[in-house]
Amino acid sequence: MTRFLSVDETASFLGIRKSYLYKLVHERRVPCYKPLGGKILFDADELDAFVRAGRVATHEELEVKAVELLNSRGSR
Repeated sequence: MTRFLSVDETASFLGIRKSYLYKLVHERRVPCYKPLGGKILFDADELDAFVRAGRVATHEELEVKAVELLNSRGSR
């Protein structure tokens, strides 16, 4: 079953202020629902995916990718 979060819960989950969350909603940068144009709700699973999409690679991961890229260029 889908769990929906309020603005307060979502701001707390993301670690941001409610005013910034409203800005993100206005800019359509965060997924949300507005049933009948009223209260803003957020799907907990979608927020989890939203957060995970912003993952930053570690130095080690970047080094592996760089080596792979350099090796693939040499095999042409």
